[in-house]
Amino acid sequence: MTQITNIYADFKKIEELVARGLWVAVKYARGTCVSFTPKKVLEYAEFNEAIPVVLTLVKHILKQLNDEGYLQMDSSRSIVRYRLCRDSRLWDLIKQSGGPEDVLKFIEEVIE
Repeated sequence: MTQITNIYADFKKIEELVARGLWVAVKYARGTCVSFTPKKVLEYAEFNEAIPVVLTLVKHILKQLNDEGYLQMDSSRSIVRYRLCRDSRLWDLIKQSGGPEDVLKFIEEVIE
C-alpha cells in the first residue's frame, strides 16, 4: 500500500508515468494517431492500480498538454479521450527520442 500512497504524494512520479505511457503509445503506434484515456496511459506505463487521485493527476497533465495544443481532447463520449497525432510537436519528439526521459523533460517544461 505504501507504493500507491507514495505515488500521488510525489507529482514527479505521476509525470514520469504519463511520459512513459505516452512514449509507449506513440512509439508502437502503427498509424498516424493514437487515442487514449487517462487510465490507458497508466496501463501503457504498466501501472495498473489506477486509484482516483492518480487518475485525477494524470487528467491534469493531459489537460495541460491539451491547453498548450500538443493533444486533442474528445469529450463527445461519456468518457473523455485524448488524441495525439503526427502533426503534433509532441509526436515528433516521441518518435525521435530514445526513451521516455525526453518526454518527461518536455512535460515538465509545459507543466511549469
